[in-house]
Amino acid sequence: MYTQKILCYRKYTGKIANNIICFWAQKGDDHMAQRGIMITKEGYPFFEEIQVNLTWFGGFSKQQMRRCYLSLQLNFLADERYLDFKPLEISSTSHIQTGVALSAMNLKKYCRTLNKDIVLESAFQGSRIYFDGNGKKIGPSMEAYSMEGREAKRYVKEKSCGYHSYEYCYDGVRMVTPSFHISLFYDWLYLSALCEESNRRVREELIAGGYNAFTDIATKSLNSQARSAAIFVSLEKMGLLGEVQDFDCYLKLFRVNMNNKNDYAGDGAYENIQRLQSKGTYAPLHPEVVQRVSGEEVKRYYNKYLAG
Repeated sequence: MYTQKILCYRKYTGKIANNIICFWAQKGDDHMAQRGIMITKEGYPFFEEIQVNLTWFGGFSKQQMRRCYLSLQLNFLADERYLDFKPLEISSTSHIQTGVALSAMNLKKYCRTLNKDIVLESAFQGSRIYFDGNGKKIGPSMEAYSMEGREAKRYVKEKSCGYHSYEYCYDGVRMVTPSFHISLFYDWLYLSALCEESNRRVREELIAGGYNAFTDIATKSLNSQARSAAIFVSLEKMGLLGEVQDFDCYLKLFRVNMNNKNDYAGDGAYENIQRLQSKGTYAPLHPEVVQRVSGEEVKRYYNKYLAG
């Protein structure tokens, strides 16, 4: 129904912005911005991030966040290259319950060490290992496993003292962060969690929903649940989800060579990779999406279909 409404919306908006000037207004104001949407890709690296220009609605209320991801999705779908995609917001603010359930703050991951399911975000944060560049190490922080996701995130951030995390360790699985796939560990954690029996229902909803484009409007983190979901759907379509179950197979799937200490890259590791840029964003493989749907049009759409 949501996608059908977007398709109907596309019929009455035909405006094309030839030049987009992105700027940041004062906090709380509506302004133009650029955000990424992760789409599936049936081939290595199993996802692509598309940059989209949009109106950003200032504020942190659920209403404003929903307007933001609606602005992102509507502008994405207004581009003729992406007419056939079906987007899903993955966060606690998503208006679709499947998107809420897929949030790392809600999804559970089995922890063999504790012999119970724990919140995925807590599993990720507690697995971080930080280094100060002079040999000092902090983490992993297993005590964070028993915390709720947001609490674990705050706790580990304070404990890290501003250091950088380049390694992770979870249930005996130790992983680095290769430059060609910064989110390698997070993706493995998310994918393996979705494959567990306890998450069968949300996994089946994700597959049955036919979603193939994912947003995570609240974060610009290099580790993105939207990216992980896109990879999951791609692997499922290709019949490769079984490769996620075995850690060595997972590394091989993503062309990681742990014996190559320079960058851990195996053969073809940099093929079709969006390289990380200096500002923490990924270089696009295709031209960005220009803004075709104005902020006022987004508000009208929101009030008509999502408000209340």
